[in-house]
Amino acid sequence: MKNAESILDHLLAQPIYSRLRQNRCYRLIKKALPAPLQKGVMFIFVKEKTLFFALRHPAVKMEFDYKLPTIKSLLTSLPPVEEACAELKFERIRTFVSRYAPKPRPARDTIPRYKEHARPDFSLTVKDEALRREFEAIKALIARNRS
Repeated sequence: MKNAESILDHLLAQPIYSRLRQNRCYRLIKKALPAPLQKGVMFIFVKEKTLFFALRHPAVKMEFDYKLPTIKSLLTSLPPVEEACAELKFERIRTFVSRYAPKPRPARDTIPRYKEHARPDFSLTVKDEALRREFEAIKALIARNRS
C-alpha cells in the first residue's frame, strides 16, 4: 500500500510540477543552513548555474560570506539536498541584500467572531424573580448580539 510520501514523490516527478521540485529544493537548502542564517534568507533562486541567496540585512551577508566555504561543503555533502536538487545544477553561490523587504502585515484580530443564531423571542414561564431577571438579561444580550 502506498503512503502519502510516495504518492507525493510520484506526482512531483511529473514535468508539470518542476516548479514545486525547485521550491522543495530551495526549502531543503534553507533548512541545511545554520539557524541564524536561515532567518536572514528571504528567498533563493538559481540563474545561469549560480545559486543566489537574497538576504535581509548587510550583517547577515557578511556572516554568510564568512561562512561560504562551510556552506558550499554542506550543500555538496548532504544526501537529501543532493537528491532533491539533482536537476538544479549550480556551480557558484552568490549573495546579495534585497531591497525588497516584505511589508509588515497589520495585526489581525485572532478572536473568532460568530453571528448570533439564537432568537430573543422565547417566552419566560419562570416564577422565581431572580431567575426571571437573569433570563431577561440573557434575552437582551441575544437581541443586542443579533443586530
